[in-house]
Amino acid sequence: MDMVLLSIVSLAVFASTAFQAVAGFGYAIVAAPILVPLLGVKETVVFLLVGSIYMRIYMMYSVRHDFHFDMVKRIFAGAMVGAVPGSLFLRNVDAKGLEILLGISLILAVIFLSFNFRWHTGHPHWEQFCFGIMGGFFNASTAIGGPVIVLYMLNAQVPKVEMRANLTLYFFISNLWSMTIWFLMSNITWHNLVGLPMWTLPASFLGVYVGNKIFRYVNQHLFNRIAVLLILFCAINMIIKALGE
Repeated sequence: MDMVLLSIVSLAVFASTAFQAVAGFGYAIVAAPILVPLLGVKETVVFLLVGSIYMRIYMMYSVRHDFHFDMVKRIFAGAMVGAVPGSLFLRNVDAKGLEILLGISLILAVIFLSFNFRWHTGHPHWEQFCFGIMGGFFNASTAIGGPVIVLYMLNAQVPKVEMRANLTLYFFISNLWSMTIWFLMSNITWHNLVGLPMWTLPASFLGVYVGNKIFRYVNQHLFNRIAVLLILFCAINMIIKALGE
């Protein structure tokens, strides 16, 4: 094991898990720019997928009393439905155009939220399911479905404690499902499961511990601002990458 590489990766994991523990999402957003030049794109994707599962198992224990299982269940059920047309869409349509469309839509949604505009159907159960479909569709077609789910919870004004717990559970289930599919398709090996992700577990657990401490001092307004800025960053980065390819 290259100790220099392990040290750099561990620092990236610590920073990303601490951020994840505060915001409920953002693990890959923080870690990917650091890890891609070191590990390569495919290796980074696999590492983040496996590492995020280990991290969220630990994090779920600390937020276990704040889950809203019914909400997460409906969103994930919708995501499973949306993944099918999303996968078919990807086969027949250029994903770059879809990424630009999603990026612009997220920016507009953030602008509306900033002016305290909220949209409600009057049927929260169907609303959760439909946002899950959109998240699953964009996740399957562009690999970026998380911001849609975060956007729904911001729009629904879910309290920060519950939102962080629900996002943790949702992304854990989604990533576990993705890892299972990848494993069955031989895209993930036992080496991916017990190699570098296991070596960085101490940094991951320390990041969650520090993030949980910081979370106590983050009020609802600041929490919402962090979430909105992350969505905005994802949207702008998505558009720039799509236009640059």
